[in-house]
Amino acid sequence: GFQLVNLGLRALAWRNVLAAAYRGRHVPVLSIGAAYTAGVALNAVMPARGGEAAKVLLVRTRIPGSSVATIAASSSVLLILDTVLGIALVSGAAALGVLPTPPLPSVPWPALLALVPLFVVAAVLARRFAPRLRGIGHQLRQGVAILGTPGAYLRRVAAPQLGAWLCRVGVAASLLAAFGLSAPLTAAALVVVAGGLSTAVPTPGGVGTQQALVVIALHGWVSAAGAFSFSVALQV
Repeated sequence: GFQLVNLGLRALAWRNVLAAAYRGRHVPVLSIGAAYTAGVALNAVMPARGGEAAKVLLVRTRIPGSSVATIAASSSVLLILDTVLGIALVSGAAALGVLPTPPLPSVPWPALLALVPLFVVAAVLARRFAPRLRGIGHQLRQGVAILGTPGAYLRRVAAPQLGAWLCRVGVAASLLAAFGLSAPLTAAALVVVAGGLSTAVPTPGGVGTQQALVVIALHGWVSAAGAFSFSVALQV
């Protein structure tokens, strides 16, 4: 139940972003929800979140006159709140000593200097294709148009997303209880963050990576063996 409501709320939030981008056009709720759910399903079996491309292409067929750039930009709006909540949870857990604090990386100056020629080439190409890039820039701005009205963003996007986050935490907490693992809601929230981070790794659905991150997220509450078996069931 938590999982179904989570999918519905996130799909609704994305649909509202698209409706703001394409004012005056019909943006069907069920079609956008189906496209979102299909993308989530593909992300579970494709590496590096390949389902995101499927979402964009499916929605492109459901909104007449839409563009790939605008739809892709609209999906990035949902990442704003996800990123803020994820960073807040991980930072808070590290500050409380729940998670190990990683060492600060050194600045790879040689590698950064080697990128300078690439920036020069990019600047030349940007100047050469400036008119075309301006058109793409307009489409990208159209995709995030709802951010221009903070009130609408909070009501129509952030509020459903927060509800979806609570449902995702509910999924993790319910499964932790089913496994007889004693952990607070904070741990369940960190499990949600770990699951999101793992899908960015180029393995199908973040398999392996998710297990490692969940073991770290549940550090101090659950044994490594218990966290591993739990994470496998959660991914299934």
